[in-house]
Amino acid sequence: MKNLANKAASVTKKTVYRSAASLALLFGLSQSALAQPAGGGGLAKAGGILTTFTNELTTIIPIFAALALLVLGVGYATKFVEKDTFVRWGIGIIIAGSAAQITALFFT
Repeated sequence: MKNLANKAASVTKKTVYRSAASLALLFGLSQSALAQPAGGGGLAKAGGILTTFTNELTTIIPIFAALALLVLGVGYATKFVEKDTFVRWGIGIIIAGSAAQITALFFT
């Protein structure tokens, strides 16, 4: 019984030590990444990528919302989805699809 308690304590200590070592490693890596200067044009390239990503998302999200509403409507028509579930999901999908367009309107 005493041997089992010692094994449990050693496993716990090993877990704590490994967690602390992992945390120290991640903290050290993040600090070294922050200390390095940005390369020439790296931020401009990242800005261009983010702009492209935003434009693609404002196009794709409403299309996916329309397709999801279509699938939801087919599910309701074939009685796979009940009316209250259809209304809840439908309102959520409409809000999600229009939220992408509204944020694009405000931030462009």
